[in-house]
Amino acid sequence: MAWYDLEDKIETKREYLVRIKYDKIVCDRASNFKDIVGGELECNVQYRLVTDMSFNAITVIKYLLEYYEINELYIVVYRMNDKSFDYLKTIIEADNIKTGFIVSTFFRANKQYERWATEIKILSDTTKNVKTAFHNSHAKVFLAKTKCNKHIVFEGSGNLSHNERLEQYIFENNKEVYEFHKNWIDNILNLK
Repeated sequence: MAWYDLEDKIETKREYLVRIKYDKIVCDRASNFKDIVGGELECNVQYRLVTDMSFNAITVIKYLLEYYEINELYIVVYRMNDKSFDYLKTIIEADNIKTGFIVSTFFRANKQYERWATEIKILSDTTKNVKTAFHNSHAKVFLAKTKCNKHIVFEGSGNLSHNERLEQYIFENNKEVYEFHKNWIDNILNLK
């Protein structure tokens, strides 16, 4: 499925205006993730973030775990650091979360000295609910499905490492977007 297949019907101007009335995009500047998102995540509300603070998907996972139980994770990343991997491993094992990782082949072939790249493969080989694929990728997306049926999508320019570079993100609770990303991720995971 391609991005243009998300909506296969053409909307009239009136249909678009009716739909957009109920869709909400939140654009704001904040010093903290909670300042923007708050607590309960509404369906189809899109949060757009631009930050030069140390912030990544681990921040989002910690936020989600304050409010929800996660039963499914998908993480596509170019790079992560050991601290992020250790945190992910802890919550995946503790909560028996179904998890799929797609990591850039660069860190499998050229950077084998990085512990997290080796450890992610070991986790996949020793844990039945974890799948990993190394792929020629620069994509960065994180998906989380909660036990109360929220479909969280977090995508943007940042990796799972800590830096203070200018990064941009989109965060939403949207089943259609979740399923779109899950479909192509599952296709890659099932090819391994």
